[in-house]
Amino acid sequence: MYERIQVTNHERWGNLVKTWSTGHNYLEDGNEYPIPDSVDQFKEQLAKAQVFATIPDRFKNVQFVTSDGETILVKLPPKEIIAESEEQLSKPGATYPIPPFYKRLFNGMDPVIPDADKFRVHAERIGDYTISFCS
Repeated sequence: MYERIQVTNHERWGNLVKTWSTGHNYLEDGNEYPIPDSVDQFKEQLAKAQVFATIPDRFKNVQFVTSDGETILVKLPPKEIIAESEEQLSKPGATYPIPPFYKRLFNGMDPVIPDADKFRVHAERIGDYTISFCS
């Protein structure tokens, strides 16, 4: 099973990504966050930014990719991760995992993805994530 990166504070994570992308500190904490060159630097910055993330030991490298307004950059998820997700979703009683911040958007209720829609939502989320950052 592929352990995934687990982020506890999605808002701080998003602001750290924005900081790396723009060079402006969206965390407004007085720290500097240059784009990390190693997994260790990546982990250090996650801790300093109070993202509260867990990085599995399988990750040995980190790579940042930036595009411009004239280039379509399509980041494809690893085929093994898609296959594993589909296998997990196929198990009886499996639910579609939704990050906890969605609960805030649904008036404090956990969003429930009907069993019949699990694979549709899986495809939609992968597609949305991929196209959102293509340009």
